[in-house]
Amino acid sequence: MPLNPSLALILLLLGASPAEHIIMHIPTSEAIRVAQTIAKNEGYDVRNTGKYYFDVLGSTEKPLIAGYVSIGFYISGSIRSSISISETTGQAFDMDSCEIFDYPDLRPFQDRILRLSKARRKTPQELADEVGCSPPRVLTKPVSYSKKK
Repeated sequence: MPLNPSLALILLLLGASPAEHIIMHIPTSEAIRVAQTIAKNEGYDVRNTGKYYFDVLGSTEKPLIAGYVSIGFYISGSIRSSISISETTGQAFDMDSCEIFDYPDLRPFQDRILRLSKARRKTPQELADEVGCSPPRVLTKPVSYSKKK
């Protein structure tokens, strides 16, 4: 089936062929909100900003992992997690622990990124293979605040 010339021009300008997914820009503020949601699901009360904070790892020009926005989660100045968020699927993981964060309250964000990027959700093994960690451990059940202070 021939490609509509207007659509072909748009895809050319966007730098994507019809079969490719689109890399989404995830603003730092949104990436930090995702990382905070993950920390809350792990049982941390991130409202305590004197103890917990989040910061970008890498830069736009030189990301920690190509195709991902990475956020550091710090506790009292020491890094707890390096949370990397896929710019095509919205899925998040910590490559050091090979933990994949698949908490229910992350799904709306992931679904929005997937819809906009035209990508498909990756399996835990696909995510682990991309960064060379294994075996992947998928976290789906939130922990209560009372377990971690």
